[in-house]
Amino acid sequence: MKAFAFLLVLITAFAAPSASAQVVSAPLQKIVTPVDPMVMATDDFTRLANPAIWDGLSVNRIEFREDRAFWRLYRIVNLRHSDGPLWFVPHDNENAAFQAAVFAVRSYGGVVIAVEEARSIDGPDSRMNPDVAYGRSIDPNRNFRDDTPNYAATILADLGNPPRLIVALHTNEPGYSASESTCTPPNAGYTGKGEISVLLCSDLYSPRPSIRAAWPYDDTDSVAIVSYLGDRSPASGFCARPLSDADMNIMFEHVVTSDGSLSNYALFRGLPYVNLETQDRGTDPVGLGNARSRLLAMIGTVMARCAPVEGVAIRPPEVPVRTQAPDKRKKRR
Repeated sequence: MKAFAFLLVLITAFAAPSASAQVVSAPLQKIVTPVDPMVMATDDFTRLANPAIWDGLSVNRIEFREDRAFWRLYRIVNLRHSDGPLWFVPHDNENAAFQAAVFAVRSYGGVVIAVEEARSIDGPDSRMNPDVAYGRSIDPNRNFRDDTPNYAATILADLGNPPRLIVALHTNEPGYSASESTCTPPNAGYTGKGEISVLLCSDLYSPRPSIRAAWPYDDTDSVAIVSYLGDRSPASGFCARPLSDADMNIMFEHVVTSDGSLSNYALFRGLPYVNLETQDRGTDPVGLGNARSRLLAMIGTVMARCAPVEGVAIRPPEVPVRTQAPDKRKKRR
């Protein structure tokens, strides 16, 4: 009997996945529909209704149901350079993040996965997914859980082996709630209300503000969030030292147990992941352009400092070589 138990332990050990193993899920029925971004009625696509933006990009809508929720995602692929990062936009109401992802996939290649509020294709934007059979709406960035494996597997279907770099893009509310911070209290009259700021200190976050505070880091809500395991130092987080050397605003996230976010999911599986945030500045062209530009500037730093990294499947785009057309004019004799 003891020999059988020992043999069972050995079999289990060899069968267990490693920390960086690929995501495995049960069979899933998905509806995959090619879409024309130029005729899509959603606000995200309408704002980018320019053929030049979508040249060389392929867009598919992916729909599926798991547990109590129905999900709708958009998968955007750079057909000329598909081996870049996996760009993830989990919240449908973070409009500048979607625009930054589209611009980034054009520049650096790879695949975008953007979550669409699943209640209706042309419905109002929401941070949450309200299309549930029962219970509360679901935060798409809190659904990377053991009891919803198909969700994670679908989001990360393009991860590859070795895994490609994952870059999550967000916009956030201005400032932070001073009552939630253990840092020095802000100046009198401060009215911040968000949860993301390089001025925020807590048991979860420890800040590393930019020393120069040059654009885009003159905005304390423009930050990179780097996660690290609870028994290690902040410097152990993915690309932590290179991003610190680049003088970015950084919030180090101290993770003990998973909160269901992709950052925590990636951390416990040894996946290369960086989260970039900036303040939401509304949906008018100026505000969107400001927030998008800040995200793209941070993306440029991440691409320069964190990729390529040994063991990460990513190659920066090659610089195109311009060939000069032959001169067909007759030479003078």
